[in-house]
Amino acid sequence: MASKVAPDDTFLLRGADGEEIAGDLYLPAGEGSPPLVLILHGFKGFKHWGFFPTLARGLADNGIAAAAVSLSHCGVHGDTDLFNRLDLFERDTWGKRLFDLRQVVEAAARGLLTDKCELDRTRLGLFGHSMGGGLGVLYAARDPRIRALVTLAAISTPNRFPPAEVDAHLKAYGHMKLTNARTGQEMRVGRSFFEEVSSNPEAFDIRRAASRLEVPWLLIHGVDDQSVAFEESLALLEAANSNGLGGANTRLLSIENTDHVLGTRHPFRRRTAEFVQAVDAALDFFNKHL
Repeated sequence: MASKVAPDDTFLLRGADGEEIAGDLYLPAGEGSPPLVLILHGFKGFKHWGFFPTLARGLADNGIAAAAVSLSHCGVHGDTDLFNRLDLFERDTWGKRLFDLRQVVEAAARGLLTDKCELDRTRLGLFGHSMGGGLGVLYAARDPRIRALVTLAAISTPNRFPPAEVDAHLKAYGHMKLTNARTGQEMRVGRSFFEEVSSNPEAFDIRRAASRLEVPWLLIHGVDDQSVAFEESLALLEAANSNGLGGANTRLLSIENTDHVLGTRHPFRRRTAEFVQAVDAALDFFNKHL
């Protein structure tokens, strides 16, 4: 079931392998050319997952346009909460994710995402959750058009699967098998994902990208996160300290007594105090740097 927080506009773009990138746009009221923040979902996420619509509307209500994006191989097509394109999910790779994000940035830079509002094409930020946080780091280190980055519970390594388990699954099945705890669906990570990372590790090295990233960057992480340990943001912060600015562009907000999703769930039911704290921090950060 889709979120009750409805977007103001939508867009479709051609992504990796010709598959569809879908986006929901949340626009500020009134005149002027607002900045734009792209919201990047995590592994097994999609554009209307959990708190993303509420986050996007909160940004828009405070003068910042937001676009929540479903990457082309996320496995969810349309407004369903079920993974109805598991074939695409199995073929997903970091290269496809980066390609997709570049298509969205290019469209934003050319004013092609909406005709309902004239967005400021020079003021573009990223908000990434979990895997989307790692993607944001990789992309912002590549594209100078990104002016500010916020990551929530960002991963610090591109391949998070136990090597022995991966080897056993690839040998037995030709792919990595996973079970989605929310839907009960069996999901597969294809061999191409692991081959891409192993064949070109520097291209997808999130910590290495963090060490080259010099745009303003706010890291947010729940101290009790059991999905992506708080120490991963500490590792990213340590990497950032070796950049050309000595890490002066980065700030870490640790939120006590909360988890990977700030005490929320999907479908989204309520704003927790920890969620409000994170959104307020992100809003202040984007207002300052976009």
